Amino acid sequence: MTAVTNTETGTDNYNSRILIVDDTPENISLLTEMLQSQGYQILAANDGERALKIATHLVPDLILLDIMMPGMSGYETCQALKSQEQTRNIPVVFISARSEIEDMLMGFSVGGADYINKPFHEEEVYARIRSLLSVQRLNKQLLRSEAELKSVLQDYQQQADRMEKIVSHIDDGILEVDAQGQIEFVNPAVCKLFDYSIQELKGMNILQLLSEPFAGEYKNYLLEPDNKQAQQSHSILAKRKDGCEFPVDFSFIALPANEPRYLAFIHDISIHKNREKKLKDLSYHDSLTGLSNRRRFDEFFQKEWRRSQRSQKPLAFIMIDVDNFKLFNDTYGHKQGDDCLINIASTIKDTIKRPGDMVARLGGEEFVVLLPDTDREGVVQIAEQIRLAVEEQQIPHYSSEQGIVTISLGIAVSIDNNCSSTEQLYKNADQALYQSKKTGKNKYSVFKG
Repeated sequence: MTAVTNTETGTDNYNSRILIVDDTPENISLLTEMLQSQGYQILAANDGERALKIATHLVPDLILLDIMMPGMSGYETCQALKSQEQTRNIPVVFISARSEIEDMLMGFSVGGADYINKPFHEEEVYARIRSLLSVQRLNKQLLRSEAELKSVLQDYQQQADRMEKIVSHIDDGILEVDAQGQIEFVNPAVCKLFDYSIQELKGMNILQLLSEPFAGEYKNYLLEPDNKQAQQSHSILAKRKDGCEFPVDFSFIALPANEPRYLAFIHDISIHKNREKKLKDLSYHDSLTGLSNRRRFDEFFQKEWRRSQRSQKPLAFIMIDVDNFKLFNDTYGHKQGDDCLINIASTIKDTIKRPGDMVARLGGEEFVVLLPDTDREGVVQIAEQIRLAVEEQQIPHYSSEQGIVTISLGIAVSIDNNCSSTEQLYKNADQALYQSKKTGKNKYSVFKG
């Protein structure tokens, strides 16, 4: 049998094992045929439990995981894989016919590395697998290189030539500096990262490559004469020749030598940070209405609660529920229901004027408004404005008594230490909302406990 070699990485595909997890035999057969033609070793499982056993004992290089499976879903299987030491670092690629953004976000949130839509496009599948396996190999190579480098450092003077040969081929920046931080050695990656020549770098201090306040922190570190311990890797901001700042993982190691000397490792994480920020922004917003979601609201609620406790200023809470929304969906369909929720979300958001206030969708037809530094009189006015604004939209709802879509609101205010926690304030607003529902709907009620 002739081995298939990846021309981009120069690696033998027969060294890469891929586990396919799908409850549909046809999908397993299709993927197996495709990937075996590229020289990959294939393992297969038709459910999550079997996949966990195979992954634990055989540790594949990559897992292609179907989302919708009976019993343990793909998301649950991925969470189980990421909870085990021996399988935690195996890249997981979700495969699904569903392409909604919330499905993709869920996949990434449980530890997925990528997402492939069904039906499969061969070239896309090959490209994604090659990319992930390449990253996996590079991570393993980096770990091996770091282990080799630590070994070399035990006898640095006698093996300096070997160390320079190794570090010159590593993509991460490596610098050797003296006790004052003056740069004495750099590998080629440092030049690429900071856009300086080797000659320029050897006349500089490493602190010139760091942004504040990190430069000041490491200056203090260098000034401590008895400090011989390695600094753990930290995410900091570095500074290129043109002054542009970029995020890096920065490690600082004291070398075993008669005079204080240090080795610095610099790993550029710009791409990772940008991707992380985009995913975080997406994970903070409700995909239907664009409002803040429950996760973002909970964080904001805790922050504003602590602020109100410190300042002794009121914090107002409005809970909002769309009246008879199940009947609306049953009458008009879910598409019209979604359009109704989008309209109401926009109406509430347009009614709230202050930038420090928050409107969020907790789920379904339930919304909340949080108003810092707002007393009972102020929140009542705003609640009534919201109720009227929704009523004025005149969204038809012939299955309700009003003939249009309306909302009910529950109001609670934390003031003069009348609430002991965020949970209590939430519960008070919920009770007020229940009172509005119970006494006729299309109204607001204020918690008076």
